[in-house]
Amino acid sequence: MKTLSTLIALFLVLGLNAQQLSTSSRKAKKYFESATGFYHQQENQQAIGELEKALRVDDHFWEAMLLMADIYGEMKQDSMQIVALERALELDSKQSAKINYVLGNACYRIGRYQRALDAFQAFLSEESADHLFYAKASDKIPLCQFALEMRDRAIEMDAVNLGKKVNSEFNDYWPSLTVDGKTMVYTRLMPPKGALAGTRHYQEDFYLSHMEEGEWQEGKPMEDINTRNNEGAQSISADGKLLFFTACTRNDGFGSCDIYYSRNRGGTWSTPQNAGDPVSSAAWESQPSISANGEYLYFASNRKDGKGGMDIWRCRLNGFSATGRARWSEAENLGDSINTSGNETSPFIHADGKTLYFASDTHLGLGGSDIFYASLVGDSVWRKPKNLGYPINTNKDEQGLIVNAAGQDAYFSSDRPGSEGLDIYQFVLPPNIRPTAVSYVQGQVYDSFSHQPLCAQIELIDLDDNRVVSTTESCWEQGEFLMCLPLGKTYAFNVSKPGYLFYSENFALKQVRHASDPILLDIPLQAIEIGNATVLRNIFFDTGRYTLLSQSRSELDQLATFLSNNPKVKIEIGGHTDSVGGEQMNQELSENRAKAVYTYLLENGVVSYRLTYRGYGYSVPMDSNETEEGRANNRRTEFKIVATE
Repeated sequence: MKTLSTLIALFLVLGLNAQQLSTSSRKAKKYFESATGFYHQQENQQAIGELEKALRVDDHFWEAMLLMADIYGEMKQDSMQIVALERALELDSKQSAKINYVLGNACYRIGRYQRALDAFQAFLSEESADHLFYAKASDKIPLCQFALEMRDRAIEMDAVNLGKKVNSEFNDYWPSLTVDGKTMVYTRLMPPKGALAGTRHYQEDFYLSHMEEGEWQEGKPMEDINTRNNEGAQSISADGKLLFFTACTRNDGFGSCDIYYSRNRGGTWSTPQNAGDPVSSAAWESQPSISANGEYLYFASNRKDGKGGMDIWRCRLNGFSATGRARWSEAENLGDSINTSGNETSPFIHADGKTLYFASDTHLGLGGSDIFYASLVGDSVWRKPKNLGYPINTNKDEQGLIVNAAGQDAYFSSDRPGSEGLDIYQFVLPPNIRPTAVSYVQGQVYDSFSHQPLCAQIELIDLDDNRVVSTTESCWEQGEFLMCLPLGKTYAFNVSKPGYLFYSENFALKQVRHASDPILLDIPLQAIEIGNATVLRNIFFDTGRYTLLSQSRSELDQLATFLSNNPKVKIEIGGHTDSVGGEQMNQELSENRAKAVYTYLLENGVVSYRLTYRGYGYSVPMDSNETEEGRANNRRTEFKIVATE
C-alpha cells in the first residue's frame, strides 16, 4: 500500500472528507472513493477508470481532476497530466497557484517551454517568497527562457540513419570511431545466443563495422571480448589497437561497475583486464573515453570527493608493464568548470585532445540531460561549457555523442521516428561548435640495412612553443605507429632508438588536411656507424641568413641529447643550399649555418673535440634544383657520424 505523495494530491486531496468535496453527487463521490482505494493499491489504470466515471457524472468535480493529474504524473504520462491540470484550472481558481506549479513542471518536461514559463510566472504572481516552492519556480524561469532562445536559434540538423548493416531490430547505441573513420565499435542490446523466442533476458555486446567505399559494412560481434554478461559504453583508441569499456559485477571487480581494457595484436583481442586502481574503485565507474594520443582516459564516476552525483574524471595512462598491466597516475577531477552538484556523464574527448563533449543535467539546458562542449586551456583549465543547442538537445535525455577526427561529422543514438528501438545516426556538426580538425601520421619504423621492424620512441613537438604535445612508440605491433596531428600548427616529428641515428620530419599543417588524407611514412633508421648521416629537418633560418630561429630549439636539443646518450660519437655538421645565387655566396651561407648549429651545441654542453662543421654550398644536392620542392629539399642541415670511439 502507498500514500498519496505528489503535490496536488498532497495539498488538495489528503484530509478531505466526503462532505468537503466540491461535488454534491453521491455517485461521483463513490467513484472518487473507489479511485482513491485503487490508487492506494497501486492500481493506477483502475483508478483512472473510476475517476473518468466520476467526471462523467459531474464534469466540475475538480478534486477528481486533480487526482487524475497526480496519477498521470506518477505514470509519467505528462501530456495527459497537462490535459487534466488545464481542465482543473478552468474548474477552480482557489488552488490555481499550486496547480500552475505542477503544470509548469509537466510542460517543461515535454518541451512546452512557453506554457511552462506562463505557468511558473502565474505561480510566482500568486504566492509569496516564503512559499516552499517559490525558489524552485524562480529557478525555472531562466531555464524556460534559455530553452525558448535555443528553439528560436535552432540549427540545421539532418540526421541520417546508418542503415540496416549497422543498426538492427534491437537497440544499437554508443558508437566509437578510430581516427581514420573506417572502424566503428558500438553496443547492441539483444537476446543472448540460444535464447528462446520471446525471452525477456537481454544483454549488451560489442559489434564492429568497417567503412568500405563510403558504406558501413555488416556489423559483426566482437567474439574475443563479448561474454554472457554485459559489456558496454566502450571507447576505441585512435589506431584501433586498444579498447576500454564498462562491465559490472565481475569477479575481479572493484565496485558495482568498473572499466576494463583489451589490446589488439595481429587482429586478435586480448583477454580483457580490469583497468585497476585508480581508474576502477569501490564506486561506480563507466563511459570511458581514451584520448587520441593515448595520454588520458576520461570517465564518469560517483566516487567520493567529487562535486556532486556523477562527475567526469581523468587518469594519465603511463603505458603498460611487461605483464600487460596499465600504469596510471592519480585520478583527477575535471573541476568546477565541468562538474556540478548534479550529474555529468558520457565524456568524449575529441582527437584534437582539447575539446570535451559531455552530458549534464545541471548546466543550463533544455531539460533532462543535454550535451555540452568545453575547451581545454593549457594542461588542466577548462573553459565554461557551452550547450550544443536545439535540436541536438531537446527536452529528453541526450548523451553519447562523438565527433570524427575531421570535426565535421557527429554520431549519436536515437529512438526518433524511423528507428527500430535505438539506432545510430550521423549528422554534420555546425561550424561554430566543431573542434579542431585532426589528421594523422601513420607508418613503420625499420632498420635501414636489414629492413627489420624496430621498436622506437616517437615525439610530436609544437614548434611555436617547443612543447612536446604527444608521444607514442612503434612497439605493440612491431614497427607500426599512428599519431594524431591537430591542424593549424607546425610540428617537429622525431623518431629515436638507442643504437641508431634519430629521424626528424616537419609537418606544416597550417593548410587544410583531413583524416581521409593522412601522412604515410616509411622510416628507415640508420645504425650509429661511421659515414651514416641524417637530415635535421627542423633547423630553420630566414632566407639568405644564418641566425637560428627559435623553432629550431627542439631539434637542436634533440641532437644534444643524442650526443649525451652516445658519448663516444663524433659528428660533422654539414650545411647545404640550393643553386639559387652565386657559388661563393652559397658556400659562405652554408658554412655559417653549419657553424650556428656547432656554436649552439658548444653553448649547451657538448665539448668541441666531438664536433666539426663544414659548408657544402650546393655541391651535394639530394634532389633536383629545377623545382621549388627540390630546392627546398636541398636547403638543409644534417649531421654525419665521423667517429664512434
